[in-house]
Amino acid sequence: MPTIIDSQNVVSSLDDAPDGLRAEIGSYYAIQGNIPGRPSSTGFATFNVNVDKRYIRNHPPNQNVIIPIKKATLTFTGKDAAFRDQTQWREYVSSIVTQDTPLLDHQFNLQIPEITNEFVKNYHNPEYEDSTKSYDSNSLLNYNLISYPHKDKSKTVKRIGEIETRFDESSGFTITNRTSLLQVMEQFGSRLSNYDGSVNEISIKQRNVFDLQKTQQLSVGQAISPLLDSLPAVSMGSFPYYYKKTLPTIESNTSAFEFKRIMDTYGKTKNILQGVKRDLGFLNRDFTIGTESQQIKLYDLISLMTSESITTITEGDDEIFLTPETEIGFGTPSHRFSEKVSAIRFLSDMRQFIDSNAREFEDIINSHSSQTFSLGYKIEKYLDNSATEPIQTYYTNDNSFIDTQLKYGRRYIYKTKLLIGVLGSSYTYSNMFISQNEIQMSNNAGEIASNFPSDFANISSEKYRAYVDVEILPSFKIVEYEIDEDETAFVDAPTLPPQVDIFNIKNKATIQARFSPNFFKIESTSNSTGAELVRKLTPLTEDDEKIVDLLNISKDNSVKPEYFTGIYEIYRTRKPPLSEANFADSYLTTVDDQTSYAFPSGVPLPEQKLDNMVGFFEDNLIVNQKYYYAFRALTYHGTPSNLTIPYEIELLRDSDEYRVNITQYVYPEDRNYSMSKVAKRIMKITPNLGRLLFSEEESSSKWRLDDGSLLNIGQTRTFKIRLTSKHTGKKIDLNINFKLSKDDSF
Repeated sequence: MPTIIDSQNVVSSLDDAPDGLRAEIGSYYAIQGNIPGRPSSTGFATFNVNVDKRYIRNHPPNQNVIIPIKKATLTFTGKDAAFRDQTQWREYVSSIVTQDTPLLDHQFNLQIPEITNEFVKNYHNPEYEDSTKSYDSNSLLNYNLISYPHKDKSKTVKRIGEIETRFDESSGFTITNRTSLLQVMEQFGSRLSNYDGSVNEISIKQRNVFDLQKTQQLSVGQAISPLLDSLPAVSMGSFPYYYKKTLPTIESNTSAFEFKRIMDTYGKTKNILQGVKRDLGFLNRDFTIGTESQQIKLYDLISLMTSESITTITEGDDEIFLTPETEIGFGTPSHRFSEKVSAIRFLSDMRQFIDSNAREFEDIINSHSSQTFSLGYKIEKYLDNSATEPIQTYYTNDNSFIDTQLKYGRRYIYKTKLLIGVLGSSYTYSNMFISQNEIQMSNNAGEIASNFPSDFANISSEKYRAYVDVEILPSFKIVEYEIDEDETAFVDAPTLPPQVDIFNIKNKATIQARFSPNFFKIESTSNSTGAELVRKLTPLTEDDEKIVDLLNISKDNSVKPEYFTGIYEIYRTRKPPLSEANFADSYLTTVDDQTSYAFPSGVPLPEQKLDNMVGFFEDNLIVNQKYYYAFRALTYHGTPSNLTIPYEIELLRDSDEYRVNITQYVYPEDRNYSMSKVAKRIMKITPNLGRLLFSEEESSSKWRLDDGSLLNIGQTRTFKIRLTSKHTGKKIDLNINFKLSKDDSF
C-alpha cells in the first residue's frame, strides 16, 4: 500500500522542512538513499537535535464556524548545551516557527485496486456494425442508458438512449429485451434520421454520463459492494459487442461506510461529482509516491459542500444522470424545496463526520496518514489519441463499467481515475511566546506573558522555554488519481488461410481455383506454455499494418467463423518471390461471394452459408510460363488472413490439350551474402614499406604501426581511409580493421 505525500513535506534536511518545529519535535518523510540490495524509498526523517521536551494539550474545537476548527497548545524546551544564551534561543525558535501561515498536509495511504479490462463479442451484426463506421461514437447505442431500469421515469434518458422517433410515442415502442434491441439496430440509421429532436443532442448529451444508480448496503458487516435497486432492462449479452472494466471497491472500514451512508442518504454524490466535472474549486498539487513526484488534481470538497451547487442541481447540455429512483426529477420546481432541506441536513451530518474523523495536531506532526473515502471512478474515453480532449467521461460508483459505443476499426483509450476524499489538514501557528530570561516570556511584539497554558508547569523550571497555539482546520480534498490506462479496438480477428484447389480444363488455356473456408473455432493463438498455435497476422500492405496495430490492442482475437463471408484475394507474379513481401505489389483480383446475414456465436453454420462461402476463380495463362500465386481470405470487415503457401503454376500444351503443373514453391533461405568489387586499377592500399620490415630488436609477434605504436598478435586496430574525388570533391570513408595473426605454416 503506497503512501502518497505532499511533495513539499518530503524533506532532506531541517532547512528544507516547511515546518521547522515539526521537524524538531515530530517527523517528516524523506527519500532514503540506496542501500545495497534495497531500492530508494520514502521513510521517516527526524531532526530533533535542539529541542528537548515537548507537550501538546488539545482544547475544545471552535464550533462557531461551518466546519469546526481544532485547537491545541504546544509547549517545548531547548537543550541547554545547544544554545549560548536566551538571545540565540529566541532567534532559533523564531526561525523554525512560522506564524499565521497555513501549513498543509494531505498524506494518505492508498490500496491501488487491480482493474481488469476485456472486450466481448457476443455475435455478429453486420448492419449495425457497418453503421458504426458512419456515425459519431457518442451517437451509438449506449448500454448504460438502454438498461437503466427507471428510464420510463426519466424522459431524457429514454429519449436519448433509445433514439426515440416521432413514431414511437404513438406506437408505444420501447426497448425491453433482445428482440426490440435488434429491431432498433436494424433501424439505426433511419431512427437517427427521424429522431424527435436535434441529432447533435444525442452526442453532446452523452459527453458526461453520471452513472450513480447504485446504492450502498445498510450494514457495516457486509462487504461494501454497490447494489442495483432494480434489475437492468436489457442485459449486456443482448449487444453484439461491449468493452468492460471491473472496478473493485476501495475500502470497507466503518468511517468509509459512514461517509457513503451520508452521501447516499441525502443524494449528494451527483452534486459533488458535477462540481468535479465543472472543475469547481480545483487546484494542482505535487505529491510524492515512492521516490517519484507527480502532479495530482485536487478539488476542495468543503467548498463544494458549502456552495450553492449542493442545494440545487441542473443537468447541463453535455450531462446526463442515471440516479437511484428516489433522486429522479432533481432540479424540478417540485424538488427544489426538499433539496434545500436535504442540503441542510447533509451539511449537519457531514460537519459532525468531519469533526470526529479529522486528525489531531499530534497525528499531523508524527506523519500519521489522513483518512480516505471513495467517491467512485472517473473514466475518460479518448478516440485515437489521448493527447486530445476526451470524447466522453463517465462518473460511476458501480463495480463495473460497460461501453457499447465503439466504432468499428478505431482505437479507444480509457484513463481510469480514482476519486478519493482525503481528510487532510491545514494548521497554523499563532500567539507564540519565548523565554526572555529565567522568569519572563514574551512574544515578537515584546508583550510579556501573564497567562500561561496548563502544560507550562512542566517546563517552567527549564532554562529555554517556548509555547505556541495551533489551529487545525480540516482540509477535505477530492484527489483525482489515475490508476489505469487501457487501449482497445473493435476489430474482427483474421481467419485462417483458405483451402485452395487448383485444376484446369484440358481444352482451355486457363486454370481454375476453388476457394473454401479453412476455419475451426480458435479461442487462443497460443497454448498454456506460450507456444504459438496460429501464426499471427503478418502485414502485407500499409492497410494491413494498421489492422495489426488494432489487433494488438484488441482484447478478443479469437477466430470466429461468423465474421467470414466468402471473400478471397488473389496475388500473382511471374518473378520468383524471395519472401511473402514480394506479393505486396502483385495483387490481381478479389473473389467476392459473400452472403450478408448474422447468426449467434456458437450456432452451427447453415449449409446455405457454407455453400455461399465457396469462391471460384479463372485465369488465362501463357503456355510454358511459370506463375507464382498466393491467396488470402477476408473477414466481413476486410481483415485479411495470412497468405497461403505459394504455388508455382505452369500451363503446358501437349498437342491440342493443356495440362497444368502445380508445385509448392519454397521461398529461398535468407543468406548473408557479401558483395565485393575488385578495384585494383583504381585504388590500392599497402602499408608503409618501413612497417613491413622488422628490426632485430623487435619481436616477430609485434608489428609497428604508422603512429609508432605496436600491434600484438590477436589485437585489432581500426583505420579510417578517406577517398576524395578529384572531379566532384565528394568523399567516401572506409573503416578498415587490421588484426595481427601468426601464420604457423612457416
